[in-house]
Amino acid sequence: MSDARRVECFFDYSSPFAYLGTTQIERVATEEGATLNWRPFLLGALFRAIGTPDVPIATFSEAKRQAILLDLRRWAAVHGVGFRFPSSFPLRTVEALRLTYAAPADARSALIGRIMRAAWVDDEGVSRDVLRRCCADVGLDAALVDAVDAPAPKLALREATREAEARGVPGAPTFITHVAGQTRLVWGQDRLLFVRLALRGELEE
Repeated sequence: MSDARRVECFFDYSSPFAYLGTTQIERVATEEGATLNWRPFLLGALFRAIGTPDVPIATFSEAKRQAILLDLRRWAAVHGVGFRFPSSFPLRTVEALRLTYAAPADARSALIGRIMRAAWVDDEGVSRDVLRRCCADVGLDAALVDAVDAPAPKLALREATREAEARGVPGAPTFITHVAGQTRLVWGQDRLLFVRLALRGELEE
């Protein structure tokens, strides 16, 4: 039986929780000797498929919204990363997600980090002009953004979204670990300890 460890990170740029999770999961995977597979998917499409409001936070009471925003700022401080809730929300991220699939696999980590920073730290949004700057900043040709209209990235995103639903992903970020034939699903950036335990084969079902 293979001892290879792997973790999949299902995320959408539209989620502040996914932003925080993506700032940490690569380090966690490296420290636990696991490979990381990025799995961008359309969170809104998943929510509609499973009967969750497109923007759950909009359905909460004001007290709960304020508590969540405070938690986000606190988690950003714990992780040592910047955070600013965008002035325009929700974010329309379909092009950013397709761009991630269009990018070379070895450039995706850097691109994901740069796009997340544009959305959740610099309050730049994720327009095509912003995506072009993000590509240039990580050493990719800015013209790669035009590939978001190509069939392959569109298909990859649709398939990832369908797969997320089929595999029981409840939101973003969701981490699915694979260790010695054992699979565990962990939902939420605040449960990275569970990801560590899963990668060690120590997380209960």
